[in-house]
Amino acid sequence: MFFRKVTSRSGGKEYTYLKLIENYREGNKVKQRVIANLGNLENLTPEKVEGLIDGLARICGVSRRPANIEARKVLRYGEVLAIHRIWEMLDVGGAVEAVFSGERYDPDTALLLELMAINQIIKPPNKQAISDWYRCLYFPEAQGKEFLDHHFYRALDSVASVKERLEEEIFQRLCAFTRVSREVAFCLLTTATVEPAPRSELDHSPYGRYILEAPLEEQLVYLGILVSREGMPFGHRILHEVPDEGDFREIVHHLQAGHGTRQCIFVGDRRLVSGPHLEVLVSHSYHYLVRRKIQSEWELRLCERELVENRAEFKEVDRDLWYKEVMEGGVRYLVCYSPAAAKEKVIALAERLDEVEEELRELQKTAASEHRSGKRTLPRGAAVLKDKYCRRYFDWHYNEATGELTWRRKEDVITREEKTAGAFLLETNATLLDGRELLLAYTRLGQLGESFKEIRSFEARPKEFYRERNLSASIFVCVLAAMLEKTLEGLLKRAGIPLTSRQALELLEEVKVAINRVDDVELKSVTSIEKTQEEILQAIGVPDPRAVVV
Repeated sequence: MFFRKVTSRSGGKEYTYLKLIENYREGNKVKQRVIANLGNLENLTPEKVEGLIDGLARICGVSRRPANIEARKVLRYGEVLAIHRIWEMLDVGGAVEAVFSGERYDPDTALLLELMAINQIIKPPNKQAISDWYRCLYFPEAQGKEFLDHHFYRALDSVASVKERLEEEIFQRLCAFTRVSREVAFCLLTTATVEPAPRSELDHSPYGRYILEAPLEEQLVYLGILVSREGMPFGHRILHEVPDEGDFREIVHHLQAGHGTRQCIFVGDRRLVSGPHLEVLVSHSYHYLVRRKIQSEWELRLCERELVENRAEFKEVDRDLWYKEVMEGGVRYLVCYSPAAAKEKVIALAERLDEVEEELRELQKTAASEHRSGKRTLPRGAAVLKDKYCRRYFDWHYNEATGELTWRRKEDVITREEKTAGAFLLETNATLLDGRELLLAYTRLGQLGESFKEIRSFEARPKEFYRERNLSASIFVCVLAAMLEKTLEGLLKRAGIPLTSRQALELLEEVKVAINRVDDVELKSVTSIEKTQEEILQAIGVPDPRAVVV
């Protein structure tokens, strides 16, 4: 006897039934007949099937042996699937093939580049070498492949040799996928710390790893990140440590010649110590958008005047961001204000001042007690008196004759601080954009800059073999990762999902692939998927992630 599925049509619909069939002999012929009809297959749930099997085993006196189940591993899947989907949408693999067309290169270069981009986006907190880390991903494209450290740095070598052409190929595919304005571009001036790649302990003998020099602990680099008007990163330049006007000239020429850009606006924070490059470009009349730290008397007066006297003239960008344009000495300024940030700062300042005052009271008691025992100076190690809040917002006096410590709050300083809380000042000479777009661009670029604060290097060789150009390739990976994230964010916005790419990826991180062995069969299963996770995946064209797992 055996089971058979039988399909029939009725009323334009198809129905499938499960029947128990028996073979029997009639003369010299073997025929079949239906012993039992078990009903519509749609109604046979797993629970009903298990019940039938258990009942049959019990009647026949057969003991059902429990399956031998072995839990093998749990792999990251949700966020990897999302990043890979964006990678395919932008056809980055096709761009890699195009730039190496007609040349000899490792066919796994695109795959290795994608793994490095995924690593940069996920930013695993441990210092595990990528050649070990990628094994924790459910990534079918890498199945059956054994990637070691040298595979990744050879891929960096290859990318470094074609970086500019590869940037252009990816940019062309990006423009075909989504709207990217070329009239205006931004160049975000920032610094990044490049961390060396972790070294595999198996790479060297116990003696060799002491003889060969390890890579530098970290490297500070000055960067110009090229960003479209919509906030999409698409390239980078490494700047000289000592400011060089030629760096800016080359960037402007590249954008004009390669992209038809009319105006390149350099963006950053105007601080002489940490941002010397900004001072050079401002002095050479390049277009710029810079944030000034409100600390000089005229900056404080300007912000206080506009926020107190001209608050009604501020324009709303969104509920928590306002601005007002001001011309001062022939220079265009944007006085910007965030009500939520102002409220938060005022509360935090009040709490910190109360804490300082409480510490002063404790010090006052200690000083009085020690004075009675004959000491005439303040207790050593009075940390509160060195605290910046104490120095800025309090005047204090210690009377050695009486041992009394007194203080008062600088109410004028505190009042001014409260009036200008939540404010910041932008300075610009850009002409093609209005104040609203400039302010939004600055805030977007500030968020983008955070992703470049720490760049993961995948160059694991000793520094005497280190190739400087691979630093640029590592930064290219970081720019590519930021482009993938920005594309994801755009698709979420288009689908009406109010999440940043980072928030979406954190939610998808919970989706895993569990690999188990049941008897001699390996089974893969996807963990449960919540509604929000399903909506995110549908927004990027992945209707059912379970269908991808094979």
